[in-house]
Amino acid sequence: MSVWGAPRQATASEAYQQRRERISVSFRNASLAEVLQRIKQQTGYYILYNSDAVRGIGGISFSKADAPVREVLDEALRGTRLEYSIDDDTIVIRGRSGGGNASAPQKAPDKVVSGRVTDTAGAPLVGVNILIQGTATGVVSGSDGGFSIRMPEGRDNLIFSYIGYVSQTLPSAQTRLVRLVQDEQEIENVVVTGIFTRKKESYTGSATTITSGQLARVSNRNVFESLKNIEPSLYIMDNTLMGSDPNTLPDMQLRGITTFPSESTGVSIKGNYQNRPNQPLFILDGFETTAEKVMDMDMTRIESITILKDAAAKALYGSKAANGVIVIETKRLAGNQELVTYTGSIEVSMPDLTSYNLCNAWEKLEAERIEGVYTSANPQTQVDLTKRYNALKAQVLGGLDTYWLAKPLRTGVGHKHTLSVELGDSRKLRAMIDFSYNNVAGVMKGSERTVLSGDVNVSYRKKSFLFRNILSVSNTRSDNSPWGDFGDYARMNPYWSAVDPQTGQIARWAYDEVANPMYDATLGTLDRETYTSVTDNFYAEWQATEALKLTARLGIAVKRSDADEFYPAKHSKFATSAYESTSMQLRKGSYQLDNGKSSDISGEIYANYAKNWGRHYLYVNAGGRIAENTYSAYQHYAEGFPNSQTADITFARQYAQDKKPVGISSITREISFLGTASYSYDDRYNVDLTFRESASSLYGADNRWSSAWSAGVAWNLHNEPFLRDQDVLKQFKIRASAGLTGNQNYDTNEVLATYLYYTGATYHGQTGAYLSKMPNPALKWEQRMDYNVGADITVHRATIAFDYYNSVTENMLTDVAIPTSTGFDTVKDNLGKVRNRGIEAKLSYTLWQGKQGFFNLFGSIAYNKNIIINLSESLKAYNEKMMAQAQDKSNSTPVLIYQDGMPMNAIWAVPSLGIDPTTGQEIYVRKDGTLTYEYDAQDQVVAGISDPKYRGNFGFAAEYKGFGLSATCTFLGGGQRYNTTLVNKVENVDIHYNVDRRVLYGRWQTPGQNAMFKKLGSYTDENGKQHDEKTRATTRFVQDNNELTFSSLSLYYEFNPRLISKIRLKRLKLAFYMNNIATLSSIRIERGTTYPFARSMSFQLTGTF
Repeated sequence: MSVWGAPRQATASEAYQQRRERISVSFRNASLAEVLQRIKQQTGYYILYNSDAVRGIGGISFSKADAPVREVLDEALRGTRLEYSIDDDTIVIRGRSGGGNASAPQKAPDKVVSGRVTDTAGAPLVGVNILIQGTATGVVSGSDGGFSIRMPEGRDNLIFSYIGYVSQTLPSAQTRLVRLVQDEQEIENVVVTGIFTRKKESYTGSATTITSGQLARVSNRNVFESLKNIEPSLYIMDNTLMGSDPNTLPDMQLRGITTFPSESTGVSIKGNYQNRPNQPLFILDGFETTAEKVMDMDMTRIESITILKDAAAKALYGSKAANGVIVIETKRLAGNQELVTYTGSIEVSMPDLTSYNLCNAWEKLEAERIEGVYTSANPQTQVDLTKRYNALKAQVLGGLDTYWLAKPLRTGVGHKHTLSVELGDSRKLRAMIDFSYNNVAGVMKGSERTVLSGDVNVSYRKKSFLFRNILSVSNTRSDNSPWGDFGDYARMNPYWSAVDPQTGQIARWAYDEVANPMYDATLGTLDRETYTSVTDNFYAEWQATEALKLTARLGIAVKRSDADEFYPAKHSKFATSAYESTSMQLRKGSYQLDNGKSSDISGEIYANYAKNWGRHYLYVNAGGRIAENTYSAYQHYAEGFPNSQTADITFARQYAQDKKPVGISSITREISFLGTASYSYDDRYNVDLTFRESASSLYGADNRWSSAWSAGVAWNLHNEPFLRDQDVLKQFKIRASAGLTGNQNYDTNEVLATYLYYTGATYHGQTGAYLSKMPNPALKWEQRMDYNVGADITVHRATIAFDYYNSVTENMLTDVAIPTSTGFDTVKDNLGKVRNRGIEAKLSYTLWQGKQGFFNLFGSIAYNKNIIINLSESLKAYNEKMMAQAQDKSNSTPVLIYQDGMPMNAIWAVPSLGIDPTTGQEIYVRKDGTLTYEYDAQDQVVAGISDPKYRGNFGFAAEYKGFGLSATCTFLGGGQRYNTTLVNKVENVDIHYNVDRRVLYGRWQTPGQNAMFKKLGSYTDENGKQHDEKTRATTRFVQDNNELTFSSLSLYYEFNPRLISKIRLKRLKLAFYMNNIATLSSIRIERGTTYPFARSMSFQLTGTF
């Protein structure tokens, strides 16, 4: 049997896939198989036939111009013993009754087989091809998925095939209810842009489609956890400070850094109201959304994620698309049955402390002895120090060795529950109601993120009209650990006791005047954020004619957030000498209250026109969008809380001294007009053009409007006549694109004149105001010019995708130094250019594919090189400021300096030859090549790049008889890191707190010793000068950063539907996941210094009733 295509239900956005009813063809001595293939290509019909029936039929010669499909088929089958029928979008070729061979007379049927075909959720599938195995006889399922077919004597098996689903061959006795499983490969062959849907074969852009099954095989925690392990071009960075904190949003970038970081305003408002400058744009069901919303989404709702990378793909979103676009589509309503699906999981998080290498009690005491903590030139002081040392030594020998790292940690056990109910008539009114509860338990005690959400998806179709509305309501509560900063526990000496030896209770003081951080957790400390969001997205569609479709969208989203941060008077924050006086004691205890709100409203209207004639296809989309985004957030401070249980700001003694309420606010309005056109000739040559004209209040009054555009071409070599009839090369598409897009990820106040009041004085009862930020009405859009060439190849069982890109971002928003006579030091302006060049490659290979399973191997890699190509003189003042910071003897970390021809994230440090074996001092190399013991920041050079040059993944996915197993490893390399652990816990060590073990085993101690680290303690140079300054940024601590991570492992079993139908279940699946299992790194550095990293595992159950 051969099937060219197979039918499926059309979606609202698939005007692109309209069938052609009239075609033009010309054949000379062609085979029937060639004729049918040409008809399939030009019409869009799916053709079902038996290979044996058409084999050997050839010598067909005729020409037709703009002829009906039936006329062409009549001519093609003339003189054969074959006939055809057209059912909806399927052409079935079969033998004529009374013929011979392929159409030979068949014995009278002895039975009629009837049944129904659905998907795994029970929704009916319309247009499924049902063929009697070994014959050309078949039928197509009806509107309710039902079918009826006469079985000839000696035939008992039926073949069920449907586009987007895995074909099945079943005995007739098992066909009363047939459930087809979705084929993820078919979803990958469609590109969802958020505005329209396109066939990938004719698409000229660079886009990656990730199915729900691919997401689920990697992780069930959140979208970003899965994307991190699947798509290397989307760099989701590990947060070395916050580790696995469930309440921290990840930083990410697509194809490199494109924007200079903005200087801090000193105001840190909670609520995530401001975008990050290099963050991609997120689109959810056609509407813009936030990274926070995506992170909190229930993953079981997601159908697919499409990442739009190059200009041809992302120019649809114009001024917001420079950083790439991530389009998320949720699952659509499928059928008319009442279905209930429950998914529940238990998620376990375990702390990962393998990066820590701290001293135990005995090692720490020895490090202090070498440092000279217990040595004094004063005899009486020496007696006291010796007693102290002996006392501590006795305690250590007695078994005191507190492992402080474990004190604030736990094995976090969270749980997630989702209930989905489908209702309605599949032809008119349908509804889906989802409820979900997700409790994420972090590895620090008391650290949690709880999300409660509900969604109502209603769809109504009336003739040529379709209306759809999705209402989403969610509430998120984020609780940060009352146990405080994990770094405080890493500093604690292991010979200090965590509990009072007399009472066994948590001690207030760990040692003398050193506060015990564990005590803070007993006081009623509160650090919580909550937000509630309501989103309503409405979509309307009118299929005016076969070729013309009008669509409209209206989206409304509101958000309210609150944050409370309360520290009681007995908290360790106030256990310092600064609070010893009576007046200061009254100020103990603090409360920070944040309130925020935002609203977004947008409307869109588009007209789609799709037309086929002959070998030509034209698709045109035109429309516009109008939107308004507003947000405001405020912060209040109060102090003086005598009672640790009164976590309410109204119990404060007063407002915080020298502080006042602060806030941020923004109103952004925009309007844009979009036009796209796509042309395809004979499914071989494809052209895409996009133009978007946008105006936004974000930009200066002189430059409100700006244009975004793209042009893309693609050539499907596999559809050329010389490659069409072979079976090895299934796809070979070459594509190229160029285009210009913009970036809006910055504050609206950058272009506005901002005034503040003189609050300290009045004049005749009037309060004056002054200009606090200079406006720049000429401020323009940041723009990114993208060039991309790529290829998509499928050879036998291997699929290959390759892309090379070159992107230049210009008009970058930068602080420009201006004469101080203006009253300001800087003003925002458009200066500087940054280039990102890179290569992306993917390979997947199917080792085995059978009726009961598959085994796939996959791998991918992304390489990016970022350099500044035109910095301008404007950043000289910034670099001078950074250089002054580097000269500060108290500074021990590299500063960020920008220079033409260098990467934006270059690591600057003074060249070092290591430690002088004679003196134990570090030898530096000056710019002129001479050597010195004196550190000078002016000698700094680029010692490395903090971003990895390449990232990738590899692994496998397999399934057999319902059992599934997959594993993924990720890797990165080519970059460097400045090892702050060696600097801060080996050389710049505060010996009064715990240190890294390498302080004992790698430091210089005696003349002639070769050592990596300089000697412990202060030293006197040859002139008798005493030195006790910090180790500065040198190349000695810049190390290559290469990592290999076993990032995910999943195992699942899906029960046979026939077995579970006895208990009225339609689907039952059990799954097990592990994430962040192990990491091998070329650099030994502490990770998760404020909140530790974690390994996780999850047990999941899914059932459909």
